[in-house]
Amino acid sequence: MSKVKNTPIAWTAYPKPYVTMPEPPGKGGTVSTFQILFSSPPPGLGKNPWWQELNKRLNVKLQPTLAPSPDYATKLLTLAASGNFPDITYINFNQNGQYNGAGFQKFIAQGAFHDLTQYLSGDGLKDFPNLQRIPPLTWQGSSFQGKLYGVPYPIQAVNGQLGMYRKDWAEKLGVDNPKNADEVLKMFVAFATQDPNGDGKRNTYGLDGLRQSMWMGMFRAPNNWRLGKDGTLQKDFETEEYRAALEFTNKLWKKGAIHPDALTLTLNQNQDLLHGGRTGFFTQGGWGFFGNQPNTDYTQTRQNNPKANPQPWLPPGHDGGKPAMAIGTASYGFGGIPSSVKDEKKIVELIHIMEYWAAPFGSEEFTFMYKGIEGKMFNYVKGAPVAVSNGNQNWANGINYLCGPGEINYFYANQPGEAERMQHWQEESLDGATADPTQGLYSPAWVQNAASLVKMEQDAFNRIATGAQPMSHLDEVIKTWKRQGGDQARKEFQDALQKCK
Repeated sequence: MSKVKNTPIAWTAYPKPYVTMPEPPGKGGTVSTFQILFSSPPPGLGKNPWWQELNKRLNVKLQPTLAPSPDYATKLLTLAASGNFPDITYINFNQNGQYNGAGFQKFIAQGAFHDLTQYLSGDGLKDFPNLQRIPPLTWQGSSFQGKLYGVPYPIQAVNGQLGMYRKDWAEKLGVDNPKNADEVLKMFVAFATQDPNGDGKRNTYGLDGLRQSMWMGMFRAPNNWRLGKDGTLQKDFETEEYRAALEFTNKLWKKGAIHPDALTLTLNQNQDLLHGGRTGFFTQGGWGFFGNQPNTDYTQTRQNNPKANPQPWLPPGHDGGKPAMAIGTASYGFGGIPSSVKDEKKIVELIHIMEYWAAPFGSEEFTFMYKGIEGKMFNYVKGAPVAVSNGNQNWANGINYLCGPGEINYFYANQPGEAERMQHWQEESLDGATADPTQGLYSPAWVQNAASLVKMEQDAFNRIATGAQPMSHLDEVIKTWKRQGGDQARKEFQDALQKCK
């Protein structure tokens, strides 16, 4: 356990299996779900032993609808328009980082889903032991207008901002461990100009993308909004810290440190560039790309070059102090129950079913949900489950992504020190991190205009960072942003904050 609040647990050994739900949570009927899919779809029920076993364990006939992640928000809003929601519906207001699901907030506000606060907090939570392990920050981050509308999927508090850099390149070029913004600039420019891979060609880059969140943290810009002592909100791009981060990104671009296709590269292309030794930095969630298991970014980079040494990296503060990374919701959506489910016993049954997805790390239920069937999807190696490379892992694709394990954890099978290392970097990320003061609040103007307002701000950042527009362009964008709903959203968020006092 870490002494730093909101830091995931680092497991050094896999627990001996134990049972948390001795009786099936379902009552034998059919349960429909709407879930997000990040990979290829699983085989159908008739050809899927894992799905068949899940039905037995839950004692229900599970009927999932799996929405590919690029189409998730559109399909969710289509469901809303029809008014016909599955029994358990996965809801994420900001699934792609561009508030693509914000429009769904109005349906929650209008009563399309049950307020489950009485079940998921206080004494009500005593009936759902697995859910008691969910961290308070995750409950808070998944709330809406101070109420709980579902069982959340816990994630790291600072997520998507832990980077992997080529430490071997930095050491070779004498630019490792940068202490301030100038030294960070020097390191990434060196990656692009000083032949770090030693092939005598100018074919490497420091960064695959603009990596905006990194530099916002380095210059301590607000996390979306800054709340003043007088109760007023200042948008991030209205601050000097934001401008400093934007100017820094433009310097990286002008000096050739950033890949020229940064604005169009896909996630897979970014990974290929790292694996192939063409870029010296990559960032994503963090815990999934380290470790020596097959297919991690660490492993694939070293497969192409055994001398490569990818290591975690967090920016320093621009002035040599600490950065201020952005604390997220600590949850990636939640499983909600539509108001069309009238029977209270059915509501309780559905929460218990979600409790199975939320089983704690190492439990028998967790091992089945997230590792699969022993001998067919994984084998125990020195007491830890290790995936079998036989193609059967796709049996659980999408179906096991609804509301995640109750406790966030780091575990790397048979890799001493790896979990503790990842825990340390999350501790470093949390030190000085800032929260979004509007998280969980409702603004009709934001719901209506979020997609266009976020795009407006992002387009301005991209164009200025890549030299297509001067810094003065930001002033014009801010004026337009205010007129087209930004100021109204600010007022509504400020009013909501006052009501929360």
